[in-house]
Amino acid sequence: MGATVSAKPLAGHAVFLSASVPSPDRAEKYRLIPDAFARIEEAVLRVAGAVFHAGGTLVFGGHPSISPLIGYLCAQYQPQLAAEGEPPQGRRDEREPAGPRVVMWQSEAYLDSWAEPSERLATMPGVSVNWTPAVNGERYDPELRGVPQCEESLKLMRRKMIDGTQPVAMVAIGGMEGVEMELAIFQELRHGRPVYVLTSTGGAAAVLAADKPNQVRSFDDEVRANVAEFRRRVREQQMEDRQDAGIAVPFPEEEEIAIPYAAVAARIVEDIQRSLKERR
Repeated sequence: MGATVSAKPLAGHAVFLSASVPSPDRAEKYRLIPDAFARIEEAVLRVAGAVFHAGGTLVFGGHPSISPLIGYLCAQYQPQLAAEGEPPQGRRDEREPAGPRVVMWQSEAYLDSWAEPSERLATMPGVSVNWTPAVNGERYDPELRGVPQCEESLKLMRRKMIDGTQPVAMVAIGGMEGVEMELAIFQELRHGRPVYVLTSTGGAAAVLAADKPNQVRSFDDEVRANVAEFRRRVREQQMEDRQDAGIAVPFPEEEEIAIPYAAVAARIVEDIQRSLKERR
């Protein structure tokens, strides 16, 4: 008999999501790409959904542009969880039903300005929040725009987040200098673990793909090329079928292929699973 393939290849493992929507006034190199928000939103939803489906735990820093997306996704699981009962605390095993497992980290420097979507996300089943102390009395000021704030507090939070959850991989989507900082900490504390960047979402993810091609992995172009090749073959077959049927109507022009983020997310999970097997 062959080996049994786990239906939940990431069960018991955490995946670190580093993402945000770049602010055009933060830094020149993090300029927003066209339809950036739509791309980042789709990428976050697909990656998080793939991690949940594979039984993994999603770890992230509760950025206000990302929390609503994770909250929306978690809400889709609530009817199922309500019907099947709350999962027990601690690690899941292979017999447990699929559902979200999220660990959100926040710094107390932002306690007075905690974003409402993050507060709402914290109340959902399967979601836990870890707070880290503010450093040197730092406090976030919502009136200050376009400048980094609470840098020491965020640095502490990021180190504790990565060290405390021991993620088996990092995924970068969009983002700014925070993503680059988190990459440096991740590579220090989780040396040798894979880092995936969704280049097509722009921001820091695109910067890292260009500046550190040997340190990160990107599947955007590979997956899009595979989809393009599949569509080309289907298109050719359809054209042959039309010719055989004597149909002289011109075939419509080929449309530009959008990044298939669901396929990219599946490819990432597959690669994480492969890396876990290699480390055994």
